[in-house]
Formats: sequence, C-alpha cells, structure tokens
Amino acid sequence: MRTQMLMRRKALKLTQEDVAKRAGMTRANYAHIERGRHNPSIEQMKEIAKALKVKPDLNFFENDCDETYHSDVDDEPQTA
Repeated sequence: MRTQMLMRRKALKLTQEDVAKRAGMTRANYAHIERGRHNPSIEQMKEIAKALKVKPDLNFFENDCDETYHSDVDDEPQTA
C-alpha cells in the first residue's frame, strides 16, 4: 500500500474517484496504484501528484508494505 498517497487523499477529503478523475484515469486504475498492486508510469505519477497537490516525488509513490487495503472494511488495512 502507498500510505502517503492514501493519507494525502484523505487529508484533502477526496475519494479515489475524485483523484482518478483529476488525474485522467479510471477509479480502478487509481485504486490499484494506491494499493500498490500496479506501479504508475511517470506520466501517471505527475497527474496523481497534481491531483493530490504534492510535488511529483518517487518517495511519495513508495510501496510501504505488503498490506492490501479493503475500503469496505472500516477503512483499515488488512494483511494479505
């Protein structure tokens, strides 16, 4: 999971759908990137950073751990 992405999105009170629209991608694609299942392209990193109002930095997109995030379970990370 990319914890910094998740925390920033929540701090801005945005949904995955909100960020995805701003970044020009589908919600599913954004969700896979945020959860660490897919690595974003350079262009996707730029657009996500812009949507989340942060500088495009590789550390921001670091995959923190092997946890999978399940939004339907009280917004808590679940171990895979």
